[in-house]
Amino acid sequence: MTVLINIADLKDPDDPHGRTYRQVNTEKRHAIPIGTLVQLETGARAFVVFHGRDCDQTPLYYLSLDADDTEEVRPGWRNPGWIGGYSEGGLTVVALP
Repeated sequence: MTVLINIADLKDPDDPHGRTYRQVNTEKRHAIPIGTLVQLETGARAFVVFHGRDCDQTPLYYLSLDADDTEEVRPGWRNPGWIGGYSEGGLTVVALP
């Protein structure tokens, strides 16, 4: 019998409290505020318009060329004009709101 294990549900060996990776990531807060102008590794620039989370609860950032494009299509649904799920490590802050 094959058993599948989601890595996010494994215990983080670096966590002193014995929590899973998902539990550790859930505690992480978004460090880049909405409205911030950021630069991608490619050099392209856009505004952070939404804070999301990956399936393992890693904070993600959704971007738009319009800083005011912050409205979800409906609650829980991302705007189709947004690009993203970028992690913080892939973004450089250019200007805070």
